[in-house]
Amino acid sequence: SCRFDSWCLGEAHALMEVPAPPPLPEPAEPAGDDPLESQQVFLLILVLLLILCFSVGNYVTPRTKWLTEGSFACLVGLVGGLVMLLINVFGDEDYSISLAFDSEAFFDVLLPPIIFYQGYSMHKHRFFKNAAVITLFGLVGTIVSFLVISVATATLRTFSTRTCLRIGAIMAATDSVAVLQVLNPDRSPLLHSIVFGEGVINDASSIVLLRSIRNTYRSIGVDEALSGVITHIFFGFFVTFALSSLIGICIGLFSALLMRMRSFSSAHHQGADRDRLSRSAAPEWITRSESLAGGFSLLSQINGTHQVAFIFLLAYLAFVIAETLGLSGIMTLFVTGLVMSHYTHHNLEESAKITTQELFHALSLLSEVTIYIFVGMDSLYKGNWTNVNKVHVFSLILLLLLSILLARLVFVFPVCYLQNIWNRNKLQLADMATIVWAGTLRGAVSVALVIYSFAPNRTQGTKDPELADRESSTVIAAVMALVVFEIIVMGMVTKPGETLQTCSSRPLPISCSEISSR
Repeated sequence: SCRFDSWCLGEAHALMEVPAPPPLPEPAEPAGDDPLESQQVFLLILVLLLILCFSVGNYVTPRTKWLTEGSFACLVGLVGGLVMLLINVFGDEDYSISLAFDSEAFFDVLLPPIIFYQGYSMHKHRFFKNAAVITLFGLVGTIVSFLVISVATATLRTFSTRTCLRIGAIMAATDSVAVLQVLNPDRSPLLHSIVFGEGVINDASSIVLLRSIRNTYRSIGVDEALSGVITHIFFGFFVTFALSSLIGICIGLFSALLMRMRSFSSAHHQGADRDRLSRSAAPEWITRSESLAGGFSLLSQINGTHQVAFIFLLAYLAFVIAETLGLSGIMTLFVTGLVMSHYTHHNLEESAKITTQELFHALSLLSEVTIYIFVGMDSLYKGNWTNVNKVHVFSLILLLLLSILLARLVFVFPVCYLQNIWNRNKLQLADMATIVWAGTLRGAVSVALVIYSFAPNRTQGTKDPELADRESSTVIAAVMALVVFEIIVMGMVTKPGETLQTCSSRPLPISCSEISSR
């Protein structure tokens, strides 16, 4: 017994002394599973496609009667998406296109340059001359489109009320760029100003409306009655619209005042005639005190380069202030650009005027082309189609097409007839049809809003669309497919259609080939 116990104890010690087996090496992750490498591959292809668009696009689009800048960029994006798809199918890598952009990047990086330049480049004389009809189209038209699209989406009985309202706000944002590329402002000044003005106000209003919906559902209970939800949404919409515009006006006027004092101080510093200067170059309240006039000598050191940076920083400041206060930074940027172009721009040096205009135009164009390319590439990413109900996708696409057209018909013709009553310049039936058609197109803003509103982000623990909920994935897939269809198919029809309408409705000593080449 004693030996047996000793033997057992010895065996136990021996077992305890046996070293543990070494851990098995973890399998190496394939190259395509590295998010950083996926982003680098995607960004490389994106940059190459952007270079292709900017180098070839201006040569191709004027020489064909079918392609616009947006449709060409989207086709280039489809080619890039096909390349990525072939890499995923025939290679071991699985490069996720959707991992390359955060959903907030569309809203905070790509949208601001587009909206700011729309305000900065607006033709102020035509805008204020037709402000009433443009506001009716841009503001009231957005609300009508939102209501019609939301109600139509609800008839599917597939999506929640919140999702239907968000879809209505997203799809209320129009894209009239394709029509504006064909319209000649000298031949049709009223039509061009209405289409352009409606587009910019509509984009800003849709963004404010979507933000109001998000804020409403964060502040009220889930069981709130639908009438109370709609009341909260529209109350928040008008409050946000007004306060965001007020911030934009204040920042814009502040920049104009500083640049005005800079121009006065620069002329004073160069030894200009004081009497002539006090009458023409500066307001009376500045020239009352000679010491006050000399006190702004610091502003005279702001050269053209610094003026461009000054405009950029003040515009960004307006955006940050509005976002910090829980308002719409996009709406603030639009109003800031409008005020800056009307007042601040004329107090800049000539070199600063040209640089500022070209810089913001380049940033806006770069953002738009980037979104169009992304739409084409992301449409062919397989992860966007693995977690969707394909029947619901096609049903939603068809319903959105019909509801968008219905919304345009509901309010465009009544507003045009009202415009013909109080305005000497009349809109013809062909002009009304052009306004209807311009408002049926969807583009960059709708894509940015649907990604911002429905795509998964870091706060949800993932950015992979395959891990998003089924409802959000279905909405993203439907909006992406609809935008691709409208950009390519309807955009191709727009160019020859508007050229034919221009030639037939306003005969002037100019050939149709000359119009179509613009």
